[in-house]
Amino acid sequence: MSNYINELISDSGVLDIKKFVSGLQKEKDQELQKTGDFPKISIVTPSYNHARYIERTILSVLNQGYPNLEFIIVDGGSTDGSVEIIKKYEQYLSHWRSVPDAGQSDALNYGFSKATGDIFGWLNSDDLYLPGAFIRAAEVLKDNSEAGVVFGDWWEIDSEDEVISVNYAFDFSLGHFIHEGFHLNSQAMFWRCEVHRRFGLFDVQLHRTMDYDLILRLGQSEGQAAFKRVSQPLACFRRHAEQKTIGFNRVVHDEHRRIASKNGIGIKYSLLGKACWFIYRIRRAYWYIRRGGLRYAITRTSALRARLRDMVTFSRTQ
Repeated sequence: MSNYINELISDSGVLDIKKFVSGLQKEKDQELQKTGDFPKISIVTPSYNHARYIERTILSVLNQGYPNLEFIIVDGGSTDGSVEIIKKYEQYLSHWRSVPDAGQSDALNYGFSKATGDIFGWLNSDDLYLPGAFIRAAEVLKDNSEAGVVFGDWWEIDSEDEVISVNYAFDFSLGHFIHEGFHLNSQAMFWRCEVHRRFGLFDVQLHRTMDYDLILRLGQSEGQAAFKRVSQPLACFRRHAEQKTIGFNRVVHDEHRRIASKNGIGIKYSLLGKACWFIYRIRRAYWYIRRGGLRYAITRTSALRARLRDMVTFSRTQ
C-alpha cells in the first residue's frame, strides 16, 4: 500500500473518502514513478448537470496518481456550472467536450471512440474511484493474461460522501447475472481495449440500464472465466435524490425487456427463468455469508426484499 493511501486511513482504520477528494494532489505517488511500465488506462466520464458532484469525480480520477492516464469527459451540454468545473481541470484531460447529445449511451460511445488506452473504465459524473483502483486493475490484468475484465467491491455513498453500505462482489456467473441480477458494479470494473472492440457500441436506446447491457454482453462475448474478481473496494456508487437510476419504473422495465430480446435471454421471464432466479438467490445468500458473514447476509437480504416488493408492486399496477 502506498504512503499516500496510508495517509488517508484514519485512526479507526477507515478510509477517508472526503480527504481523498478534497483537492488535487499535485505530486503523483512517488512509489508509482520509481520503476515499471504502466499500461495506459482510459477513463470515460459521461456528464450532464452534475455540478454538485463532478469535481469530486474528477479528483477521484486524478488523485489516483497513475502515471499513464487518459481521461475523457463527455458532457451533454450542462447548464448548471459543470462546464466551468471541467475547464478548471482541462489541463489534465486528454479530451473533453460539452454539446447536446442523445443521452448517456451516446456520450459513452463518443468517449470510447476517442480512447487509445490498453485498459478502459467508465465512471459516472456523480460516482468516485477509491485510492489504488487503477494500479490494482493494471496489476491484475498484467498478471492474468487470460482475464479480460477485472472487478472489485464497491461502496454506496450519499451526497456528502458518507458510506451507506459496503457491497461485496461475487465471482462472476453469467447465469446468475441473467436470472437474478447484479453481483458486480460497472463503476468498479475495468476491461481490456480489445474486449471493448468486441463489445462494440452501447445501445443508444438505453437510458437507464446500459450498465446491465454492458456486463451481459461482455459475459456473452468473453465468457465468465474472463472475469477476474479482486477482494478490494475499487469505487463508490452514489445514492442521491437526483439520480436517474433510482427505483424500478416503466422505463427500466421496458429497457430490460429490450435487452432480453436483443440478446436472446427471454427465458429469464419464463417459468424456468423464475426457477433459476430462486436457485441463484440461494447463491447470493451463500456469497453474502462467505464475503461478509451472517449478519451482513441478513442485512443485505432484508434490503433485497424491500427492492423486490417495489418490483412486484410495479408489475401489479401495469
